[in-house]
Parts: sequence; C-alpha cells; structure tokens
Amino acid sequence: MDQETIFKKIYNVELNQDKYDIVIGKGLLETAVLEALEKRTKNKNVVFVFDVFFQDRSNAFIDFLSKAGYKVYPYYMVAGKHNKTISEAIKIYEILEANSLSRDSTIVALGGGVLGDLAGFVASTYHRGMKLINIPTTLTAMIDSSIGGKVAINFRKTINAIGNYYHPIANVIDFKFISTLPQRDFKAGLAEIIKCAIINDKELFDYLKSNSQKILDRDEDSLFNIMCRAIEIKLVHVSGDVKEKNERLKLNYGHTLGHSIEISTDVLEEIYRHGEGVSLGMVAAAFLARKYFGQGQDILDAHEEILNQYGLPTRVHAKDIGFEYKSLIEECMRNVHKDKKKKDNKLRFILPDEIGKCQVYDRVADDAIREAFVYLIKE
Repeated sequence: MDQETIFKKIYNVELNQDKYDIVIGKGLLETAVLEALEKRTKNKNVVFVFDVFFQDRSNAFIDFLSKAGYKVYPYYMVAGKHNKTISEAIKIYEILEANSLSRDSTIVALGGGVLGDLAGFVASTYHRGMKLINIPTTLTAMIDSSIGGKVAINFRKTINAIGNYYHPIANVIDFKFISTLPQRDFKAGLAEIIKCAIINDKELFDYLKSNSQKILDRDEDSLFNIMCRAIEIKLVHVSGDVKEKNERLKLNYGHTLGHSIEISTDVLEEIYRHGEGVSLGMVAAAFLARKYFGQGQDILDAHEEILNQYGLPTRVHAKDIGFEYKSLIEECMRNVHKDKKKKDNKLRFILPDEIGKCQVYDRVADDAIREAFVYLIKE
C-alpha cells in the first residue's frame, strides 16, 4: 500500500453485455480492487480466495479492505492442478452459504490460473452469478486465463470439463507478483506470449527473438510491452466470439496436443506446467502444418528456435520422465480425443500458415496426429 505506482494502463473491455476494466501496472493493487468494489456493488461482503503461498501477506490486504468498511471472509487453497475440482469448489460454497452471502457480494481470486478458474466457476454458479474480481499472480494467468471469461473445473482426466463463460467486474494485474515467480513458471507464462505472436503478430515474434535476454531477466519495460500486446491480441480474438465458435479458437493454438501431453504425464505429479505443454503442442502443430498442410520447414524451425531460446521444451523424452515410449504415445492418443473443441465428433486444430497467421482445421486424420506425437516424443 505504500508502494508508488510506476506505470499503469487500463483496458475498457466490452464483451457482449459485460463491461469491465483490465488494469495493468505496478503498485496499484489495493486501490484498484477498492475502486472496483465501490463502483460495482454496494454490498460490503467479500470472500477472498487466496493461494496459500500468499497467506503471510494476506493480512495487509484484509486489513486494508476492513478499514474501508468491508467484511472479509478469507479462504486459502493449495493452487495445484489436482485441486481444480468440485470438492474444492464445495469448500468455497460452504463459506458462502454459512454466512448467507447474496449474489451482489464479491469473490476476489488472488492466485494463478487454477485458483482463478475455480473461484470464477464458483462465482458464476452460486446464486446464478456473484460479483468476481480477478487478481492473477502468475504470468500465464495475467495474460491468458484471467482474460476472456472462461471459468471451469477439471473432471477426472478431462481438463476444464465443467465450466462456464463468466466475466469479472475487474481484472487487476500488478507487476509486483512477477518477482514472486520461480523462473520455470515465468518461462511457462512466456510460452503463452510466444503463442500470441505466432497466431497474430509477426512484429511481436521478432521482438521476442531480439530481446530474449532482457525479457528473461524480467526487464519491466520489455515485459510491460509484451504483456500489453498479448492482452490486446487476446481481446481481439475474444471480442465477438466470447463462446469460442470461430476466431477465439485460434487462442487454443498448441493446446489440443499440449493438453493431451499434460494429462497423459500427470499421474503422480505434475511433469509439465501448462505453458510447457503449450510449448510442446505448438511444435507438434507446426509439424502437422509442415507435413500435411504444405507449410514450409522454416515455420517448424522458427518454432523450435524461439522456444529453445526461452528454455521451453520442444521434445518429450519418455524414459527421462518415467514413461514407456509406446505406452505414452497411446495414452496421448486416447486423451487427445477428450478435447473439448471437438465439433461433429471431429477434432479441430489450429495450425500456422506463417508466423503471425493461423487457421482452424477440422479434418486432421488420426494417423497424422499419431505421427505428430511420434515426432514430439522420443524414447
């Protein structure tokens, strides 16, 4: 609260009937949340869902809102993929019900994508919709999962199987959380920015290539520029296609094959972060584009070069992560068919025409998909 705002940008978002602000900057967290509450609801009850990682720092935020007249009900959760479940959601429902909270009270979600998706799902379903404020704390959540209104929980081995489209009253992105990220998680978030460049912006792609060291060193000016551009690309693709019928599908570039690898290897522990799965999925998509859709070798080479530049995975070595090669291929083939983007029982793939441009394809044969996994996964 005593941190001076160094920079700030506000995006006024209009998606269908929903209007809210995305505020991005540094040192703005508490005041931006308070402004959103005062502007969008008169109810003074707030359920604050915290990643347990921030438990020691949560008291200052609770005190700040309490002094402003709000009754805060904190809930702390371990924000791993294995907790993105209905049983975890029920624990938050119990707080809402036990305290007789109404639909004009607010859930504030402070954490990464798993926590934001789950808390957003609860907000979208309790009393058919409560107020929601997102405070994403990972790079992936800041530029991807907190934007566009997709909220969900997993069911068994299907990612985001039970979900909704639901928008917050504000999305507050504060750079101070960037410093809390381990380098591996930071790089995983950069994979989503690289994805945005590949599907939409050759200029951004070239900037990422030329400024990799500054970005990996977390230079704030460079990060601010690429994060804002990624947010803008996401908003362009979401506007007019909130429920993912056409243009928004392109934001799933790398996700179909990447999700399959994530869940196929996530048996006893998380082997790949979401962004790492996307990195692998993008390589596989570029392989499909080259071999089956007539694109040049240069597209695949460009993918592997930039992903290697940022220390992101471009191959899976089955034995090194404790899997038998052929069994892993078969498990990936089984899980890829659980992808929620299927239409008329056909998988839909987003494949690159060139760096900065992609298309949606729905006639990719299983033999081609298998060959992409064989290219990606090594013994």
